[in-house]
Amino acid sequence: MQKLTTLIVGLAMLTACASQRPLSTSEQAALTGAALGAGTGALIGNASGKGGSGAAIGAGLGLLTGALIGSAIENERGERGTPPPAAGSSHPPPTGEPADPQGGVPTPTTGTIDPTEGKFVNGTRWRLEVLVDADPQAPQGTSPIVLLPQESREHNLDLGPHRVIATAFVETQFGARTVGRYDRTVQVDPRGSGWALHFGETSFR
Repeated sequence: MQKLTTLIVGLAMLTACASQRPLSTSEQAALTGAALGAGTGALIGNASGKGGSGAAIGAGLGLLTGALIGSAIENERGERGTPPPAAGSSHPPPTGEPADPQGGVPTPTTGTIDPTEGKFVNGTRWRLEVLVDADPQAPQGTSPIVLLPQESREHNLDLGPHRVIATAFVETQFGARTVGRYDRTVQVDPRGSGWALHFGETSFR
């Protein structure tokens, strides 16, 4: 009788724990196995006049068997890992990876490039003086764009045609001497994405 009382108290404690938090699969299986084992053991024990002992033995075997079966089910389901956060929780899942791979930062997009932005590039070994939309016969009113050898310079040109005159100079022991001149009309396309005018040595005659 004392063993039966102990068993009932133990089952009651397990039930009380279940009311405080959700039971795992192994705990649920152990509790169910203990209850079934106790009932079966009590029935078998009553036949021999030892219902209390039979119930205690059956509960112990049921508890052990249920725990083993529940543990196997947990391993199969992966329940022993860290549980996912509750619905509506603001915490990210504890998997070691952020919930949002972008980190709240929007994906950058390519902005529209102003077609009027460009540059002159001096690909020669000479010094260049470049005039844009200027009268070559009266250059005193306009300061040329000076490009040293292998130098580039940013410049903006409005849409449409532009006359570009570039003069190449080589430095000698007698001073600067003219190598040749570049005189062409270039077109800035509104559908373009900027422009660049490269001066090579073959550009000057």
